[in-house]
Amino acid sequence: MARSRTLYSILGAGPAPSGERLLLMSKAALALLVALAGSAAQAPQDSTITVHGFLQPDDSGRWTLLLPDPVPVAGQRFGVLAAVGDAARWARVRDRFVEVVGRVRLGGSPRPVMAIERLREIEPPGTGRTAVDLSFNQRAVVTLAAIPNRFAWRLKDGQPSGVQPLLMFTVHNEGQTDIDFMLPTNDALCARVRASAGARETTWQTSLPAPSRQGVRVVIRMGAVYQQFVPIPADAAPTPGRYDADVTLCGMPDYHGATTFEVRSP
Repeated sequence: MARSRTLYSILGAGPAPSGERLLLMSKAALALLVALAGSAAQAPQDSTITVHGFLQPDDSGRWTLLLPDPVPVAGQRFGVLAAVGDAARWARVRDRFVEVVGRVRLGGSPRPVMAIERLREIEPPGTGRTAVDLSFNQRAVVTLAAIPNRFAWRLKDGQPSGVQPLLMFTVHNEGQTDIDFMLPTNDALCARVRASAGARETTWQTSLPAPSRQGVRVVIRMGAVYQQFVPIPADAAPTPGRYDADVTLCGMPDYHGATTFEVRSP
């Protein structure tokens, strides 16, 4: 099935956007992925490791790996790695969730460098999937994933782990026509997190606004994929246990995704 040139939705009636707003959103969601000191088992310098995250070109055109779950390297934890290798092949997996194998080393820059040997796009573990079949021509698949879906806010020594979990919400238009509708408010995406058991009345909620230049009209072209990220803050899931997450296009309950994730003890 064909995807759009970018991972992100085609919003509005005009040409496909560059995805800058959502790229900025994902970078903001991963802004806490800076180097943090940690006492976990460390990856030796210039060792082969496997990581999971997102490949993105930075403002200078160089590629970076953004890791929601930081990797320990030489006594520190890093959520951003410089990426080197066959960059000509990376555009096809830009901003998609990938598994990457390579050698990591500390260079002259503040962040480690990963020489990528192999990479592949994968579906995040625990991805929830919902089929939307509104008519013969209008069909879509909605997915929601927590990345990572198991994590701890702190390390065994009590220091912050540096993890920045995300909810990745996608709508893949598999129908024979564009999906075209008006949102009832200026909010495009509505998200909710609550404990799977126990105090379920305690619920964290947030919403993401639609791009102001496109208002509240949403158009997802045939074969295109609408994708957005919602960062999960610590106050959304503050204690160890399992949590349920729900994300919808605001006011459009048919386009609903659900998944679960687990907060672990250090």
